[in-house]
Amino acid sequence: MLLKLVPPTVPDRLTAMKNRLKALPRPDGLCQCPRCGNRSMLTEKSGVFIKAGRKSGGTVIVKDVCAACYRAGIYSPMVPTLEPVSPSKVVPRKR
Repeated sequence: MLLKLVPPTVPDRLTAMKNRLKALPRPDGLCQCPRCGNRSMLTEKSGVFIKAGRKSGGTVIVKDVCAACYRAGIYSPMVPTLEPVSPSKVVPRKR
């Protein structure tokens, strides 16, 4: 069986735009969606009250996800979740 390489296809306009957005330089700390390149973030709360012109209370349903992906029905977190390392996996430093 002979394998042949297939030349890459020319990306459509939407894919080309997403690739350009992902390649743009960004300052430190700016969140960008790894899937679509969007820079807008969404937090959804339920049961929020307005007291003296300020929002208070409520239960966070979805936190820090890409707004464009969320509208398309895709859950794409923009802030990585950091989990603690178990003590059995920690390697002591040599001094």
